[in-house]
Amino acid sequence: MNKLLAALVCAFAASAVSAATYEVFITGPGGHSNGSYGNTNAVHAGSRAVLELEKALPCAVITDFKGGATVNAIAGDAAFKVNTAMCKTPEVDNKALIEKAIKAGVDKENAFRGVKAGDLVKGFPAEIQFKIK
Repeated sequence: MNKLLAALVCAFAASAVSAATYEVFITGPGGHSNGSYGNTNAVHAGSRAVLELEKALPCAVITDFKGGATVNAIAGDAAFKVNTAMCKTPEVDNKALIEKAIKAGVDKENAFRGVKAGDLVKGFPAEIQFKIK
């Protein structure tokens, strides 16, 4: 019985160690809805990224989604967390899947708005960018 208990404790500890929470930060030019219509939207990009994550890593849990400054603005930032505690896959694979899914969501928002790398809006990058910690 003690050996079984020890094995269960070790298995639980190993799964807890492999789980991670990643913070995703998405930025874009943002702007006021009146004068900046057509700019990329960080909240839209984040939503697209979450949809891609759902397909790529359905065991991941998305929490703390935030973004935008007000109701009549095009969001210049968005952030959320991705927790992989429920995933049974190696963490290195999870991280790669998360990065690929976030990039796909960001790329879809950039493509939808017709923005290419290097495009500028009022001197700032027009494309949505992301960072994962």
